[in-house]
Amino acid sequence: MKQKNQPAHLLHSIAAAFAAALISLAPAAAASPVEGIAAAASKWLAAHIAADGGLSNGFSPGSDVGASADATIALAAAGLPVDKPVAYLNEQVRTNSKLNAGQIAKIALAVHAAGLDPRTFAGQDLTQRMLAAYKADTGVIGDSVFTHALAMLALAHSGVAVPAKATATLEALQSPQGGWAFGGTDAPDVDTTALAVQALIAVGRPANSGPAGRGIGYLHSLQNADGGFPYQSPSEYGTESNVNSTALVAQMIIAAGDQPESWAVAHGNPLSYLVRMANASSALRFQSSFADDNVLATAGAIPALLRKPVGR
Repeated sequence: MKQKNQPAHLLHSIAAAFAAALISLAPAAAASPVEGIAAAASKWLAAHIAADGGLSNGFSPGSDVGASADATIALAAAGLPVDKPVAYLNEQVRTNSKLNAGQIAKIALAVHAAGLDPRTFAGQDLTQRMLAAYKADTGVIGDSVFTHALAMLALAHSGVAVPAKATATLEALQSPQGGWAFGGTDAPDVDTTALAVQALIAVGRPANSGPAGRGIGYLHSLQNADGGFPYQSPSEYGTESNVNSTALVAQMIIAAGDQPESWAVAHGNPLSYLVRMANASSALRFQSSFADDNVLATAGAIPALLRKPVGR
C-alpha cells in the first residue's frame, strides 16, 4: 500500500513545485503612475544640481537658496542622495549674513528632511535665527504670513516650541472667507492657506474643525474641474490650476489625515492633476499654458506625489 501511494505524493510535490516556480517568475507589482512620475521627476531634478551643489530657480542664473532647499526636501523624500545640496546650504548659512527668515525656515525644513538637526547645522542654531525674526508685539515671524507659517512648521518639526502668540496671531489673521493672505490683509490665496493649515496642525490644532477646518473648506471651494488649484480665485491674472499650489493643497490634505484622491472632481483629483503636468523629460511644467520644464514645480510636486506633508 505504501508503494502504491508514492506516485500520488510525487505528483503532488511536482505540482506544488511548479506552482512555486510560477509565483517566483511572476513580475513584481508595478509602481503606481503617481510613484513612477515622482521617481522619474526626482532623477531629473538630481541631474540639474549645479557644480556648487545648488539649483537654479529658473528665473536667474546661479544657484538659489530657496530652490536648493526645495530640491533637498524633494530628493530626500524620494530617497536620493542630498549631500551636494546640503553642502551648498551649509555654505550659505556660514557665509551669507543676509538670509531672511523665510530662507532660514526653508533651509531648516531641508536640513530636517535630510535627517540632520537644524539646531546644530553649519555650526549654528537655525531655530534661534528664526526666533530672532519673531516680533513679540505682533506675534509674527518674518515679514509675511507665508513666512510666518513656514517658520512655525520649521520650528515645530525641529522640536522647538512655537510661541503661543505666534499661533494665536496666525489664527487671528484668517480671512472671513476662511483663507489666509500672503501679506496678511490682502485677498487670501491658496498657497498661504495650505501652508497655514499645515502649521496649525503641526502645533496641535485640530485638523477638521476650528481655523484649520475652515481653511480646508475654503480651499475645497476653489478646486478647479481638472482636480488642481489656482494660486488665487478670483484673480485678475486668471484661475488656471498650477502645480505648486496644487501640491501644497495635496500635502495639506494628507497632513489633515485624508488622501488627495478623496477630493475627486469632474476631471481628476490633486494627484492626477500633478501626474498630467509631467513632461516627456520627466520634469513637471508649472501649468498647462506654460509647458517648459520647471525646477520649482518639479521640486514642489515630488513630496506631494510621495504623500509627504511639509516638514514630514
